[in-house]
Amino acid sequence: MQAERQADVISEYEKIDLEAMLQDYWRCLKKYWLQFLLFAVIAAIGAVGFYNWKYMPEYSAKITYAVYKTSDTAIDGALARRLSQALPVLTGMKDFKNDLFHRIEENTINENFSFQSSYTEGGTLFEVSVNANNYQNANTLLKIFKEIYPEWASKSVGTVELQIVDESEASESPSVTHSPLLSAAKGALAGMFICFLLATIYVLTMQTVRKEGDMRKVTSSNCIALLPEVKLKKRMLSTKSLLLLTNKRVDWGLKQSILAAQSRIENVMSADKRQVLMVTSTLPREGKSMISVNLAIAFAQKGRKVLLLDADFRKPSVETVLGLEETEGLSDYFKAGIKLEGLIKQQDGIDILPGGTISGAASGIINEKEMEGLMETLKKEYEYIIIDTPPACMFTDAAMMSKYADAVVYAVCHDMAAVRQIREGIAPFIQNQKLIGYLINRNPGGFSSYGKYGRYGSYSRYGHYSKYKRYIELDEKEMNTEETL
Repeated sequence: MQAERQADVISEYEKIDLEAMLQDYWRCLKKYWLQFLLFAVIAAIGAVGFYNWKYMPEYSAKITYAVYKTSDTAIDGALARRLSQALPVLTGMKDFKNDLFHRIEENTINENFSFQSSYTEGGTLFEVSVNANNYQNANTLLKIFKEIYPEWASKSVGTVELQIVDESEASESPSVTHSPLLSAAKGALAGMFICFLLATIYVLTMQTVRKEGDMRKVTSSNCIALLPEVKLKKRMLSTKSLLLLTNKRVDWGLKQSILAAQSRIENVMSADKRQVLMVTSTLPREGKSMISVNLAIAFAQKGRKVLLLDADFRKPSVETVLGLEETEGLSDYFKAGIKLEGLIKQQDGIDILPGGTISGAASGIINEKEMEGLMETLKKEYEYIIIDTPPACMFTDAAMMSKYADAVVYAVCHDMAAVRQIREGIAPFIQNQKLIGYLINRNPGGFSSYGKYGRYGSYSRYGHYSKYKRYIELDEKEMNTEETL
């Protein structure tokens, strides 16, 4: 029975989710529409240039023959079909060409000409067209052709009488014209088709998380909450505490999602008598620091005594999210020997232990025995402790700090980190059995009444890790890392 259920799950993953694919196409179009448009325009211009360069005017002179050899229409029709089919071979023969050019004045005709023939099934008529790049050449060739062809036709099928039933000379206007507009349209369509192929490759190779089902490839843990994608109004962008529960202008849907997440996390932790919760993510700018702060505020609003501990020594963000100035913190406690009482700050109903002024790897700052003693002391003072850490896929700090946590919540930003990266970052917490779930952040299908996020802060101090430079804006003046979820 279990094997059958597993097979059903695999089968479900193998099915193509048409709706999800259409959403991915739409997302790709919104993301790269300018590049696609530019590519189509370039293709259109290139097509016009190519056809202009390749185009050669063509003039056609035509003559229609009727075959008379017997009184039997079927036999004469068969002869007409045979003559029509044999014409390309005949006109390509060296002897025929010699006979043709022998009757033409030297250097008056160039080699850019051809003969074509068409036959109407069931009749005794066939048409010969002479095509050249000059209307005078076409007419001259047709005139000579009329003189020599009957004799050559008799050599091919025996004595045959050919009667001319229609003849039209080439005019000064080419029979095949070049339309720049049509060429541009063809080029644009070709460019759009290539863009569609590129979009298809993009959709089929996308390995980011866009829904809960994508995370099932990584972990069997539950999704704690979907935090909606929101956008603050322009008049709010000047404030420091943008997306906090304490901000009355923050979207209702976001607040409800955070409160729901806090309630579920507390139920799990209280059932297992856990106190210390660690929040991390795969990459920078996935919103983990804002999630940490909001969860701490949500615990405090329920009357819990909470400490928010910033263990991101490389780039402390908690103070920035709360609008606090950079101050001494946990790193100074270990390296400078500053007493704990002077480091803890209070704001929005929570106690905050900042990351501190000394930057570096957690392994180079924290003394393991002292950290264990500190956590035991803090557990006696607080009901819950929430630890914010650096991105788990970039540094080992998060895995190290998880030793002092009872539970881990993993923040996953919608359509950002690849599944492979998430799997790599989340693995230590699955192995030590501390992962209690994950949150999908900036989910476009949430409760939000607005459409998108506000501005994203930079994560500049991580900029020298070149593997992740595409996620990082190198701006040393603006260090507001996690001001958005």
